[in-house]
Amino acid sequence: MIKKYTVEFEGQIEFYEQYLKVINPVLTYDEIFRNNTDGIVNGNLLEFKLNMFCASRYITYNREWTERSRIMKSADGANRFFVDVKSEKLSQFLLKCLLFTCLEMQNHMRSFYGTDNRFYRNEICLDTTNGETLASKDLKKLTVTVKEKELLDIWKTILKWAKKTNNYNDKLTYGTYQIFVELNTFTADEETGKSKPDYPELNGVLKTLKQKVKEYYNCEIVPTLFEYEFLK
Repeated sequence: MIKKYTVEFEGQIEFYEQYLKVINPVLTYDEIFRNNTDGIVNGNLLEFKLNMFCASRYITYNREWTERSRIMKSADGANRFFVDVKSEKLSQFLLKCLLFTCLEMQNHMRSFYGTDNRFYRNEICLDTTNGETLASKDLKKLTVTVKEKELLDIWKTILKWAKKTNNYNDKLTYGTYQIFVELNTFTADEETGKSKPDYPELNGVLKTLKQKVKEYYNCEIVPTLFEYEFLK
């Protein structure tokens, strides 16, 4: 770990230590963190990190022990990947990855007020109640098929029920993770001791989304991750 950059986001330094030589061998840490507080200085890095997140979810959705023992994350196909990104061959695939990332239940993205009194808005989500997000703007370029429409319709239903919860804050921009952990609350049943959802409709549609996202991921994203050796 480089002490100079210990204030950066957890895991960010490790990411660059592992993949920087593959992406751009002449790029320095100083350039990365001077040009952008998120550590992203060009589109290639953003696209690369998005795909690495998608690759990291493989075992979550494919839990068989055979998969755990034989599948690994890789960057071996990165050069070929970037060539095809530049030619725009992968434009729709990248948008599918963005949609998946927005709807994935464990992306750990939130809107919040920091201890520095600044407001940090979640831009990687589809909640446009308070205006477009970076993700919602980009996803306008996605060619929406029946599969994407189904996911987007489920999201709209989730947001509708989320807004009816007691903890909902209309000043925040919500993604699925924040809705799941902050709004989809449970109460212990006094007789059985088992937890019951305070908002059954919201809980039910979140479960539906989780299953549909899994199906979408395995069908629309995983094959390309293997093709470019993000998984191997």
